[in-house]
Amino acid sequence: MINGIIIQNATEAQENLEHLRQRLGLLDELLRMAVTRARTAGFNQDEFQGLYIDDAEVDKHLASEPGASLWHTPNSEFDATDWRTIQESARIQLESLEARAPTNHPYRFLQLIRAFNLSPLETDVLLIALAPEVDRRYERLYSFLQDDVTRRRPGVDLTLNLLGDTFDQRVEAWRALTPQSALIYYELISLYPDPAQREPTSLSHFIKLDSRITHFVLGHDHVDPRISNAVQTLEPTGTLDDLVLGDDRRAALRRNMELNPIFYFYGTYGSGMREAAVAMCGTLHIPLVVADMARLKTQATETNTSLEKLMRLVFREARLVGGGLLLENWIGILDEHHAAPNWLMEAVIEHPHLMILSGAEAWEPHAIDRERPILRSEFAVPDFNERVNFWKLYIGRSPLPLDLEELSNKFRLTGGQIRDAVRTARDAAAWRGDIDLNMADLYKGSRAQSNRKLSNLAEKIQPRYSWSDIVLPPDRMQQLREMCNQVQYGHRVYDEWGFSGRALNTRGLAALFAGVSGTGKTMSADVIGHELGLELYRVDLSTVVSKYIGETEKNLSSIFDEATQSNAILFFDEADALFGKRSEVKDSHDRYANIETGYLLQRMESYDGITILATNLRQNLDEAFTRRLDFLIDFPFPEAPDRARIWRVTFPKNAPLAADVDLDELAQRYRLAGGNIRNAAMAAAFLAAADGANSSIGLRHILHAVKREYQKMGKLIGDDLLAEFGELD
Repeated sequence: MINGIIIQNATEAQENLEHLRQRLGLLDELLRMAVTRARTAGFNQDEFQGLYIDDAEVDKHLASEPGASLWHTPNSEFDATDWRTIQESARIQLESLEARAPTNHPYRFLQLIRAFNLSPLETDVLLIALAPEVDRRYERLYSFLQDDVTRRRPGVDLTLNLLGDTFDQRVEAWRALTPQSALIYYELISLYPDPAQREPTSLSHFIKLDSRITHFVLGHDHVDPRISNAVQTLEPTGTLDDLVLGDDRRAALRRNMELNPIFYFYGTYGSGMREAAVAMCGTLHIPLVVADMARLKTQATETNTSLEKLMRLVFREARLVGGGLLLENWIGILDEHHAAPNWLMEAVIEHPHLMILSGAEAWEPHAIDRERPILRSEFAVPDFNERVNFWKLYIGRSPLPLDLEELSNKFRLTGGQIRDAVRTARDAAAWRGDIDLNMADLYKGSRAQSNRKLSNLAEKIQPRYSWSDIVLPPDRMQQLREMCNQVQYGHRVYDEWGFSGRALNTRGLAALFAGVSGTGKTMSADVIGHELGLELYRVDLSTVVSKYIGETEKNLSSIFDEATQSNAILFFDEADALFGKRSEVKDSHDRYANIETGYLLQRMESYDGITILATNLRQNLDEAFTRRLDFLIDFPFPEAPDRARIWRVTFPKNAPLAADVDLDELAQRYRLAGGNIRNAAMAAAFLAAADGANSSIGLRHILHAVKREYQKMGKLIGDDLLAEFGELD
């Protein structure tokens, strides 16, 4: 297969064309008989026939049986002999040959008959329509038999004349041209009116073979252009045994495939639903046709074409190649009651091969009359061991040591996301001119697969700080490290030691950072993100809280849903504004405010990642929150020794500090929080830079910056605090 086109080898192509010639030989016998009968009936012997109607022709029509063939002659020698005997004899010989056809590549015309379960009459109609598409001599023959050189395609009347002599035979042949016929339903052929007539009768319509069917019979496969932007054919290269899948899931799929059910797979992007479908088809030795229902629905709207028409082409495609069919984004075409159109469910149930539907969420089909079961299977994020195997599969051998268990533990990615992460990592390596991946490349790729949409809902904070940049009491530092340990060693505790079965909720981690502004809450969240290699997102409360009932929960749902796919740390700053104490219910607004609080509790408990709540006033937090927290860390206002350390770590090594700067003395005299100290240090640096290129950061610059910080806080700095150093402007 090349770009979805199945290529026949030379031998198969030759055998297919030879069989087609034999099939057309049957039509030749039929046409030879028809021409002979037409001549015997005196048809088309007058050079002016068709331009006028003489008495003899009128008498002939009046003498004919109603509904009989145009060439029907009651008293002719052909009445004593079945006029189809010769053709039936040739058909029997051909069917004997077809019975010995190889099963791995049956003749295309025969494959077409079997794919759509065509009756002998439908097969004859198909052959009549095919003939002028592959050999123009049939155009002349059809023109002769229709008494009009402009009528080169087979008309309905001609087709019925060829397939039936009496009225009963012609009515029976009509079955092949009704909307219920497989020929019409799957658009193998189409009927179109004679353009020379204003309101032509049904018998005056022409029959045309669809171009996709012509190409298929001739051995050239490609998806119909009308659906090619949403449909592709995949040729499996492996089986279920080659799939990175849990043994139980593999055994269940293999066992249930024998029942030929309708499968419904649901899960997130990259969870392996398509890969499983391809592997299942590989096990059955058939191709897989994949159709994106969302694209088809959009295409139907844009082109003003019915979705039913496009879907018939999809089902036709799957039958043509004898393949399984996967309809992706199934949920998108359901109505408000989660029900599919009746015509679509009927087509799904009737598809003879492997039938799989897939979507992002669970689906419970409505009760319908069906014998074919619908089996639902969730494709969740693979477990730790499966993630490790996915990393090994897509990375392959590497000369550099790569800690794939670390990646698998920190990033809960699906198989498809891991595949894409490795591709991104290889791009990063290629950019620096390297072919070998390192952990930094893989972290970059993993983060790229994690933050698809969350940045639209929250502010991304680029981690800048490490443990050496933060100053906290030893016990608080230890608590922060313990938070990191719970993430880094989660696999060992939950999986290897078996604590996953004893955990009351998910593997997520919820923490509260409480302390006044500037004590290091945001910085600590930054350090954790840097240590774990995870991205940190700060939630903007102004985009979350809404005065309209239900909107806050909707916003929170969007944030947590996307965070689940993003492997991110959620940082709610000033959380008490949203998560304050639940109030006593006095009116409907109080009741809905409490519902919002309860909803948040529920989402925090079900979130598998890290949630950090930051508040300036711990006493404002509802007790229901504190009971559900894994960590509650108080950030105290720094005392003089800690303030001195903050002053030291704030000034970079290259910062030119003057000799008159005594950081210990500054820390002792000025009671500033860490955030204020950092602001003062930065402001002092700019004051010094403004004094000239050779200037250093002196005491007067720092004192001036300290004074400005006091002013911002709304405090007055007393003269006694500046007396020793001298008043500054």
